[in-house]
Amino acid sequence: GLEGGPFSRKGLPPPPIAFSLPAAPLTRTRTPPMKPNTARIRTIWHLTWPQGIMLLCQFVIGITDVWAGGRIGSEVQASIGLITQCHMMFMALAMAAVNGAVASISQSLGAGQNVRARRYVGLVVIGCIAIGVLIAAAASIWREPLLRVIQTPENIMATAIMFLTATIWGIPGQYTLTIGAAVFRAAKRVLTPLYVTITTCLLNVFGDLAFGLGWWGFPNYGAAGIAYSTLVSVTVGAAIMIFLHVRKNLFSRDSFPPLRWIRTGAPYLLKVAGPAFGTSFLWQTGYMVLYIITASLPFGRVNALAGLTTGLRVESILFLPATAFSMTAAVLVGHALGEGNRREAKRTLLATLGIACAGMSVVGASIWPWRAELAGLIAPDPAVQIETVKYLSYNILAVPFTVASVVLAGGLNGAGATVYPMVSFSFAVWAVRLPIAWLFGHVIWQDAAGVFLSTFVSQVVMALSLLWVALRCNWARFALNAHPHSVSR
Repeated sequence: GLEGGPFSRKGLPPPPIAFSLPAAPLTRTRTPPMKPNTARIRTIWHLTWPQGIMLLCQFVIGITDVWAGGRIGSEVQASIGLITQCHMMFMALAMAAVNGAVASISQSLGAGQNVRARRYVGLVVIGCIAIGVLIAAAASIWREPLLRVIQTPENIMATAIMFLTATIWGIPGQYTLTIGAAVFRAAKRVLTPLYVTITTCLLNVFGDLAFGLGWWGFPNYGAAGIAYSTLVSVTVGAAIMIFLHVRKNLFSRDSFPPLRWIRTGAPYLLKVAGPAFGTSFLWQTGYMVLYIITASLPFGRVNALAGLTTGLRVESILFLPATAFSMTAAVLVGHALGEGNRREAKRTLLATLGIACAGMSVVGASIWPWRAELAGLIAPDPAVQIETVKYLSYNILAVPFTVASVVLAGGLNGAGATVYPMVSFSFAVWAVRLPIAWLFGHVIWQDAAGVFLSTFVSQVVMALSLLWVALRCNWARFALNAHPHSVSR
């Protein structure tokens, strides 16, 4: 355990721990010893594939919304794109809490400090639910001003307000689902949140088709049916997630830590979550600015906006495995550093990076010839298809760099070194992507292709900067066991 702090027991043996969080899926049973690399790859696989399916379900939710919206009209599709970016901005605090939760809980478990892990579970779960409610209440007051700030076209304003309303009141549920999955992931229990995500996905898809498009004889509510189907499915999923936390004994009486412990244990959580919040907020606001640049192009604004929305949805297919590998890297790096094994943490991160980049580059090359067909599946409007193909052309070429930046950021976040991704991502977006998007989109090319070019260049900058950090910087010093005054229980 960690020495020092008001709860340390210097000179005494560690107290017995009656409770233990669920063990990792890969237990040390009577199996023949494996080579270290074989064991490492096997562990990466067992943690990654359920998270990949989980992300696939989230992709299906988003793509179904866009597909169903396209069947109603391009204005609905463009509204979904704008509100999706608003939603991601609202989720910035949840993303920050996820990084803090995974780092603190996984490192605590790696060090064998199960009581400390349970207390961190309580801090992040209760805190995220409260923050989600506060954000929803505040955002409900500023709906129309927010849409005015991001220069929402007048012809889609009414639809956008309706989608934004449903999105705002789904924020508490989204926060609960997000942080709940992170807690299970940090404990290497990746199947339980997978089942919750599948349930949420099925409810959302059914609602889109039944109440958004009127399939199977259900009432056809159009855009409102799509918006509120997402709200209902997220709320139901959040309730199931909380129930399973209690049922699996991850959230218990010990998850309500005393104030004295919070004063000692919370600073590390905030130290990790602070830069992670900066990364998420600056990244999402950067995308909001990118949408503003696209929405104010000299020509074809609505088609360009719908094309960007559709392109992001198609591209997210490539992000799914990359994000799953990133989550795995965070958990394994956290456990290794909790055990005090810095060498294994670095090797695991680089192994995950190599597997992810190689595999996803092959996938990207396979998708390249089918860009137009993929665009046509989601966007029936030919003009929107053209813009979508432009977007995919640049971003499929960027796949190796995109995957590298996502995986490296995940590993560094698991180590608690969230400041490095914050600096890298913020510089790449605000100093590289947005200036290039405005220059080529509004001045030189005066076309959406200039906006799409900027995403490629910025991904290269992100990947190379984070690779340099992983190889040359002492990022393990941010781990919990490197802080002598952290709590030991």
